[in-house]
Amino acid sequence: MDLYGLNNGEFEIDMTESTGQGLLNIREAARYLGISHHTLYKLLERREVPAAKIGGSWRFNRATLDEFVASQSLVPRPRVLVIDPIKGDRDLLSDFALARAGQIDTVADADEAIRQLGRAKPDLVFVGAESAEGIASTVNKLREEGIDARIVVVAAPGDAAIASPAMEHGPVFLLPKPVDRDDVISILTLITH
Repeated sequence: MDLYGLNNGEFEIDMTESTGQGLLNIREAARYLGISHHTLYKLLERREVPAAKIGGSWRFNRATLDEFVASQSLVPRPRVLVIDPIKGDRDLLSDFALARAGQIDTVADADEAIRQLGRAKPDLVFVGAESAEGIASTVNKLREEGIDARIVVVAAPGDAAIASPAMEHGPVFLLPKPVDRDDVISILTLITH
């Protein structure tokens, strides 16, 4: 069994009390990090947080968690906005971006994004729509509101021309569907360096 104790990608929820030996269980580690145990499981699944599975239960060392947190704070974490009328597509992009984003906002359209964000401006915007006109309209509304973030248009491979009308409102990146987690992480890494 490796350091992460992965067992075919399945996780068991360990809500037992502390071992008393300086190690934390899932609930304690999540509280210590200030996140939910669901978020901690996502981090474990992506092997982004140091842990060991001992006796079938996840255990965390406080000093190692402190080092992990310190290393994370050195990397700028961009604010990401995901705009897509399809909830499943929004959720997928949001899950992929979780690895490198500081905050993720998900909305169905540009009007909702503008209402929700207020003065907060994202660093990166993923835009998905079912038509070239929908994407162009979304990008135009964002630019009119002064959102000068980098924009990534998400479209099926046969719809590469969908980005052309959006480019009239400023440069955009094109990300093909189906979206790949590594592509999303690469884009987020690119804008933080």
